[in-house]
Amino acid sequence: MSVLTDLIFSGASAMAGLAEGAVKDAVDKYGPEKAVAFPDTAYYFPAIYATTGLKVETLEDLTPCVAVIRSLIVSQPDLSQALNAGLAAALAAEILEGLKCLDEGRAAGSLSDQAVRTLAMAAVPGVAVVFGSADKAGELADIVRDYQARGLLTFLVGDAIEQCAQEGVELGPEKQVLPLGHDVTALAHLGSAAVRTAMLCGGVQPGDLAGLLTYTKTSMPAFLNTFGTIDAVVISVGAGAIALGFPVVVDIDLGENQIPGTLESVCDHSKTVNRSLELREILRREDEQAP
Repeated sequence: MSVLTDLIFSGASAMAGLAEGAVKDAVDKYGPEKAVAFPDTAYYFPAIYATTGLKVETLEDLTPCVAVIRSLIVSQPDLSQALNAGLAAALAAEILEGLKCLDEGRAAGSLSDQAVRTLAMAAVPGVAVVFGSADKAGELADIVRDYQARGLLTFLVGDAIEQCAQEGVELGPEKQVLPLGHDVTALAHLGSAAVRTAMLCGGVQPGDLAGLLTYTKTSMPAFLNTFGTIDAVVISVGAGAIALGFPVVVDIDLGENQIPGTLESVCDHSKTVNRSLELREILRREDEQAP
């Protein structure tokens, strides 16, 4: 387990460093009073707001957020500490995506509050996140089509977007397959949607991290599939998903670094869909039965 936790801490530290550097660069370029926000949301930087209660309205508001992120990274060979570091990586990813709005107007995968509300009310049976690229694009596309056929909402990140497009998978809200972006930081938009759903539909108050995690673990049937080689940064962001209660299935052999029921290797793509759905249901039941 120490190999896995070491990778999570390494990736989270790298993400924190990237976020800290990006904030500094933005302040140097625009000044600390420069307004920064995701468009079409009343929840500031939603994941940061939900987990810490901090409201981000200007660049200088991001400095204490970076300090909180740093405080979550406590390098110990302990899974709970590693999952906290995973949350830190997810928050750092949100900062990096949010800063894209300064130059680009919006981050590619950013969802409005109305879109999140619509998705939350759609009562989809599950949410699949597909990241990376498979050796055989057709196999990845078949997995996404299977999720479509089962009525799941599927988010695509990275080269999975191109692989699905080239294989003729129909994309768009009406098809319930949404591209979020190519950078691993685009996974932050899943976290953003999850925490806003918790606040919109679950009555979770900003800063109530325990309440947030209880809601996402028991009420949000989401999971992450990764395809292809993964590095420490991807592993750390994946740990953030696990902290929210979303199991992760990878298509490389992690050997003894698997966490049964939470982080598993499924190298046979014909088994990816069923095992992902099984893991999410197992985890949900465990969380519901927890004292």
